[in-house]
Amino acid sequence: MFFKSSLAMLAVVFMLQPASAQIPTAPANLAAEDVADIRNIIIGQIDAFRKDDAEKAFSFAAPELKKIFRTPDVFLYMVRKSYKSVYRPQKFDFRAIQRIDGKVVQPVTVIGPSGVTETALYIMEIQPDGTWRIGACIMAQEPGNDT
Repeated sequence: MFFKSSLAMLAVVFMLQPASAQIPTAPANLAAEDVADIRNIIIGQIDAFRKDDAEKAFSFAAPELKKIFRTPDVFLYMVRKSYKSVYRPQKFDFRAIQRIDGKVVQPVTVIGPSGVTETALYIMEIQPDGTWRIGACIMAQEPGNDT
């Protein structure tokens, strides 16, 4: 899934409620339907990780990310080893979608198993068929968390 601080990385997070229930407006000039689709893609991948379903989790990745990791098992292995806070979060919350350098970015605040708060920045990519896929994820610790 990823290398920390690289756009070639992908992280996943865990959500208890459907994303569509939390969409206040259409941020970053996206339609509310796109926001719901993006959040549901992330939730779908999280649900797959919770079940250790590598095939399903890998299905939410954009084509370039799939080229990097090649197989669902390699993808899942990397997430388990390097992204424990998003692989098994205690809690997370979606923040407003943004456009950064022309890319659609869905920030997610995550509290991992160790209790440390981090931000997962999901870089989303629209596909030729109109569906959204996760192109990368960058993890950043929240200020004040020096662990």
